[in-house]
Amino acid sequence: MPDSLTDLAGLRVDAEDFLAAVLETAAQPIWVVDPDDVIRFANPAAIAALGYASADELFGRRSHTTIHYKHPDGTPYPAAECPLRLPHVTGETVARELDWFFRRDGSMFPVSYVAAPIEMPEGPGAVVAFADIEERLRAEQLLREHDAVLAARDDSLRRIATLVAGGATSVEVFAAIAREVGRVIGLALVALWRYELDGTATVVGAWSDRPHPFKAGTRWPLDGPTICAQVLRTGSPARIDDFAEIPGTIAGAAREAGIHACAGAPIIVDGRVWGAMSTDSTDPGPLPAHIEDRLAEFTELVAIAIANTEARNELAASRARIVAAADHGRRRVVRDLHDGAQQRLVHATSTLKLAHRALEQQQQGDLSGLLTEALDQVERATAELRELAHGILPNALAHGGLGAGVDSLASRMPMPVEIDVPAARFPPAIEATAYFVLAEALTNVAKHARAGHAAVSARIEDGTLQLVVRDDGVGGARPDGGGLVGLADRLAVVDGRLRIDSRAGRGTPLAADIPRGH
Repeated sequence: MPDSLTDLAGLRVDAEDFLAAVLETAAQPIWVVDPDDVIRFANPAAIAALGYASADELFGRRSHTTIHYKHPDGTPYPAAECPLRLPHVTGETVARELDWFFRRDGSMFPVSYVAAPIEMPEGPGAVVAFADIEERLRAEQLLREHDAVLAARDDSLRRIATLVAGGATSVEVFAAIAREVGRVIGLALVALWRYELDGTATVVGAWSDRPHPFKAGTRWPLDGPTICAQVLRTGSPARIDDFAEIPGTIAGAAREAGIHACAGAPIIVDGRVWGAMSTDSTDPGPLPAHIEDRLAEFTELVAIAIANTEARNELAASRARIVAAADHGRRRVVRDLHDGAQQRLVHATSTLKLAHRALEQQQQGDLSGLLTEALDQVERATAELRELAHGILPNALAHGGLGAGVDSLASRMPMPVEIDVPAARFPPAIEATAYFVLAEALTNVAKHARAGHAAVSARIEDGTLQLVVRDDGVGGARPDGGGLVGLADRLAVVDGRLRIDSRAGRGTPLAADIPRGH
């Protein structure tokens, strides 16, 4: 224990020095004020945060009039209302999650702080520990903006999905996609591009709040390092922050329209770069950070809408071809009946009437000839009807099943055909579809493959009838050829699918899968 007041005073000084030493090394900004709100101490972290070069510039100033003298809106903050004064006035401890301090240069920054009372030789003072939360608030704001963008994106995609499900045309869907992306991205122009086989790109949908040349339906050459060309080449998002020196037709048109910068992302459909989505800015300066990545968030989901739309349009086209083929088949049957069997039966009927008249008049010589002619016409009509019925559904298939039908097909081929088809019977629609596929495939082999050998196999696996026709011919068959498109259409009616891998010089394997449930 100290022996005198002098020793006690020395002990108090030592305690203050010890406290100052502790606060000096603290990483958090801290300052201390005396009962008159005068700053007596500030550690290096506080001095730096408040924008001062040294402690001497800050010590001796009143805390409120130096650091906390205005509201965020610039209006004066009366000292009597300042919560930082409460610890050394009332002895309260004060905490704030959000407030604003002022630096030496007058700039304002957000803080959270705790102010607590502290006993000093002169009376009650206060110690204030604070944190600059500007970065935290910025991160929170970015997170809120990101969440808002995601919510807007999800709302847009739901609207697009509703449009697709409602049977809208591809033109309507693409226009809606561009409009919805424009609403979320907030730039001057959004365009959807489809890559063509001739090295061009077609605008299939566009949205803008101002005139522009990139109208839906226009086709553009990819003759410069523009966004569409970059995305096609790399399959990745890309950006151009200044069109000023970019060559090419698209870049020139963009400059004339006042477009300054552009970003784009690929639209991947069924594993291939189907097209691109681009967004353009007319403002000087670079595009917003990561704008191409935000586009990519859309294109991944937009690709689904495009795939669904294309599939529905292709289904409609397939059905149209099936209807047209059925109409053509009906017209052929009607024509063949009219020009063939019907005419012969009419002739036979007329001849029999003449024979009946000859019989009544007892003209035996005419009667024999007339009966012979009528019988000949009836026999010919019968043969033509049989042939016509054979073209619709062969007798071997109807009575013997798919195996017998394939045997009949193979017997008419100009080369040997190896057959591996089960004797089991299938539902009539399955047998008819399978027979049609195999007949068309073998006809293509005979006409185009220049093959020396062919093979046909069929088997049931996982409830699906799997057909395969192979040949050792020249290969090179095109999936988009008329005959193969017809096969795909016929299979689509029973939810089946066609697969072909025909490489030049390696023959052609053709496979068809037909769900047995039909």
